[in-house]
Amino acid sequence: MVPATNLREAFQATDPRPLPSKDPYFVDLSQARHSRVTDYMKRMIENCASDRWSAIAFTGHRGSGKSTELHQLEQSLRGSCFTLYLDVNEFLDASDVSYTDLFLLLSRRLLDELRAQNVHLKADLLKAVEDWFTSVTKETEETLKLSAGVSTEAKAGIEIPFLAKLLAKLTADVKAGSSRKTTTREELDHYFTGLLANTNTLLKAGCDALEQAQKPCQILVLVDNLDRMDPEKSEKLFFTHGVQLQGLSCHAVYTVGIETFYAHAGLGNVFTNHFLLPNVKLRSTKTDDTRYELGIDGMIDVIGRRIALDTLIPSKDLVLEFVRLSGGSVRQMIRLLREAILSAQSRNIGVIDADALKDAVHGLQQDFQRSLETADYDLLAQTWSSKRIDKNEAYMRLLRNTAIMEYNGDDVWYNVNPLIEPIHAYQAAQKKLEKRKTSRSRKS
Repeated sequence: MVPATNLREAFQATDPRPLPSKDPYFVDLSQARHSRVTDYMKRMIENCASDRWSAIAFTGHRGSGKSTELHQLEQSLRGSCFTLYLDVNEFLDASDVSYTDLFLLLSRRLLDELRAQNVHLKADLLKAVEDWFTSVTKETEETLKLSAGVSTEAKAGIEIPFLAKLLAKLTADVKAGSSRKTTTREELDHYFTGLLANTNTLLKAGCDALEQAQKPCQILVLVDNLDRMDPEKSEKLFFTHGVQLQGLSCHAVYTVGIETFYAHAGLGNVFTNHFLLPNVKLRSTKTDDTRYELGIDGMIDVIGRRIALDTLIPSKDLVLEFVRLSGGSVRQMIRLLREAILSAQSRNIGVIDADALKDAVHGLQQDFQRSLETADYDLLAQTWSSKRIDKNEAYMRLLRNTAIMEYNGDDVWYNVNPLIEPIHAYQAAQKKLEKRKTSRSRKS
């Protein structure tokens, strides 16, 4: 794809949504991050025996590119795996997801995708699973007739099995937060052994049917956007029900919120396989301000794939400033570009100049100012000084909203989001901290 050469095209090219596989805008940033977690997950799945499966917890900061990396993982394993990409935003209530919701969604999407590829499961097996679900949920053909989850397919004249319609209704109830939501969860939780057994029955039958159809038969499930859950509900899902999530007869990758990854209970005690996707490094180490050229070049490449730099951002120093202010977050850099494009258009100029970037920074800074509390600036100043954080609620909140950013190197280290640095309250906190350190040094 040719990079945009005018501001309107540039605005369209800087859509911050995750990139699908084989997207021409994709840049491999593994070296820029000093991390190869996507390749590690791929190798882990490929190395498993045919009757063993990997359950992986995958996290990263907002805007670090988790969804894009999941799409790349999906593409890289298509030759050996039948992949199901489950976006909980699309099918469930992303703020409140239970393990029973995920099992229902997995079963639903498995049947949908097998049917779409003209791969059919045995009728007697489907009937046995269907009988179990109907006995637990008390759903019938009559209760499904007006279900929003199946009405579109029904109107289109598509014949779908009763079990598929039932699973569509149950997941639709959960997403809508209907009165049936709590009841359905309680019923399935009470009969969890049966829920797991029937879900695995479908998975194993699907694997056999795919093999007979000469298609990749190792099933891989990618569950995205679970990191948007409330921290308390996220910990319940992954710590209380982590064993259940790992009981599926398929490979599974679950996105996890950053607070859950850092929780005192220790995610590694539940998920042996757990990975964090760090932000792109822009400096060598936490104690060395030397530029990390691989990181900087990688971020410049991200811009250059989308925008003709010589035409729209002719100043090389300005390009570098976009990179610096991104803090190594791809999404933050894309957002800065978009806001700068709007600023340039509003002033009827055809290129992105320093004033456009200034306007973009101001807008994103105000987002932080609205969300940060007075006490947060002292914590941010301490992070800037020590390059460390404490595992308490206040720091986790700052990590979640990207006020604090994490990087990889010889060790893990943290820094303040560069968009916050010019805020007066932060500068005051920084000066107060320096004065206190100087005073202590004189006394000693």
